[in-house]
Amino acid sequence: MATLHPQTTGPLKAWRFNPNDQDQRELHQFSPNQAVSIADLAALGVLYWNIIVSDDDKHMEKVETICAERQYKNRDVINIHKDTLPNYDQKLKIFFEEHIHEDEEIRFILDGSGYFDVRDKNDEWIRIAANKSDMIILPAGMYHRFTLDTNNYIKAMRLFKEDPQWTPLNREVETTDSNKYRLDYLREFHGVEIATLLPQLTGPLQAWKFNPTAEDQRELHQYSPNQPVSIAELSKLGVLYWNIAVTDNEAAHMQKVETICSERKYKNRDVINIHKDTLPNYDQKLKIFFEEHIHEDEEIRFILDGSGYFDVRDKNDEWIRIAANKSDMIILPAGMYHRFTLDTNNYIKAMRLFKEDPQWTPLNREVETTDSNKYRLDYLREFHGVEILNVKKRGSDSELEGNEVTKKVAKAVETA
Repeated sequence: MATLHPQTTGPLKAWRFNPNDQDQRELHQFSPNQAVSIADLAALGVLYWNIIVSDDDKHMEKVETICAERQYKNRDVINIHKDTLPNYDQKLKIFFEEHIHEDEEIRFILDGSGYFDVRDKNDEWIRIAANKSDMIILPAGMYHRFTLDTNNYIKAMRLFKEDPQWTPLNREVETTDSNKYRLDYLREFHGVEIATLLPQLTGPLQAWKFNPTAEDQRELHQYSPNQPVSIAELSKLGVLYWNIAVTDNEAAHMQKVETICSERKYKNRDVINIHKDTLPNYDQKLKIFFEEHIHEDEEIRFILDGSGYFDVRDKNDEWIRIAANKSDMIILPAGMYHRFTLDTNNYIKAMRLFKEDPQWTPLNREVETTDSNKYRLDYLREFHGVEILNVKKRGSDSELEGNEVTKKVAKAVETA
């Protein structure tokens, strides 16, 4: 049992990070500020002590106690100042890249100040203001980043269990989300078991806001300039994505597909091959695919060849177009309004995965009962954070008046 326990109260300040366009060194607070307590940080694995730094080095007694109890064998002191650190602005950008470590990050602030940003359980940023006399420990596997504040100066002691080193594993690298220490962190502090082949938040997948022009449905339908949508933004709507390179060595890509099938309990599959020259009633079938609908189970497509577009609704009930190409695996959640079309290449070959018997049962939005379908309501609750009551039939896209669902969703989004 440690004789110097981490604190759950003290002068440390933290708050929800406002992702505005200000310099990274500014406060980035909402108005009013959304404070986060030390106890809330502790629940995410962040440990804290306030150890008064004094001229007589009396504070080192407590530091040594913590080092002995937590087996920190080595240390160094870093001194970062705008006027003395070469390539200061470039270094600051490197520190501010989102990353994890495979060991704890321990910082005892001897002078100056800065910000540690850490991810919460909803993958949103929390900003921690670290000042003189604060000791902060971030657990291995926690996504975080660091920046100095507008004072542009910090002096900190770094503590290490082994040799002093700083090895960041950036989130943009595909393998980081499946790193053992990341999975251990999620298991311990988020209480979840994460699949060993995690959905990607980066990759070659392209998506954009759909421009509802009169062009053929197979055209790009982009605004000018284009309004891209990131994979991370799609994930917040429930869309899951992997890029699994399809090669002539089928066993290689199927190994990853089988892993996903095992983890997500997909028992059955088939392969569809759609080509303008071989599919009977091609144009009619394309119109059917393009009708807005939901399913009562996930829609899973792994693109083996060719390409096409999945259109999905965002929280404002606007369309996002997702360009699915060879090697993309996309999962749309049950209850999400969507539609599909081939692009101007008029060809796609895709593996469809199912939890039960292979079937494709669309529930079209124009049918009165679809908006009140249990799976639709569950989707809105989970991914839009809203409860929908008194659901009425939805009119066409141009008939917004009387569209009770759209009004309630929009209101919930505005007040969220």
